[in-house]
Amino acid sequence: MSQAKFINKVNISTLLHDVSNAVVSESVILKQMMDGEYGSTLQEIKTILISLWQTNNQVIQLIERYQNHQSRDRVIGLNPSLINEFDFGDLLNNLYQEYMPKAINRGLKLHYKTCKKYVHGTRVKGDATHLYRMCSNLLQNALSYTETGDILLRLLNQGDDLVVLIEDTGIGIGSEDLANIFLPFYRGTISSPGSGLGLYIAMMVAYSHGLKLSVDSVVGKGTIFTIKFPYQVNNFYGVDATIPKKPKLTHALPGRH
Repeated sequence: MSQAKFINKVNISTLLHDVSNAVVSESVILKQMMDGEYGSTLQEIKTILISLWQTNNQVIQLIERYQNHQSRDRVIGLNPSLINEFDFGDLLNNLYQEYMPKAINRGLKLHYKTCKKYVHGTRVKGDATHLYRMCSNLLQNALSYTETGDILLRLLNQGDDLVVLIEDTGIGIGSEDLANIFLPFYRGTISSPGSGLGLYIAMMVAYSHGLKLSVDSVVGKGTIFTIKFPYQVNNFYGVDATIPKKPKLTHALPGRH
């Protein structure tokens, strides 16, 4: 297979991957709503309806981007015209609302913790749709590999940097897999229910935004993914004033970018 065909396969596969995950999540939530788990009045179910609406909008935006021929090579990369300033705390709160029902459905507890005060606030500059994909895929990974216990989503400061931690009490990742988990279609030595694309998508989005994505894991105890938004003097977290980086497949390899 030529490089161009392989890249096109990856782009299409990542699109289908995220659309499929969103549809499955919405199906779970709708079933819970029909069972009355969120109440019976509009006021009681309003929060969960907003979450469904937001998830659906993310799917629509992804599909529209791929339908635009000029944006096909940017399914994971950045389109400068789509870069905006927004509050990352709000983005994570929306993700929490979206994934909480799914966690409950699996018998897990999902927590979202924030700080009372952030040294430079929580506003970032970037492509909100792709940053949402990045965190969504990391949360989905945590759910997929955690049978019992908790998943913790945190937004905090480490010095001047803004940091997101996604921690689970799952099966962990063996040392033989850690060097390869961000490769497209890599599914690890342990039987995996996924397509091997979620972590690749997360790494590509992080790279294109100038973020640092790292992982620490202990087999049998759990995994922590860390996303670091480096502090930039007199600028927002995220994409700076330079032209956004266009990720390549090799950027999924830790230590090679």
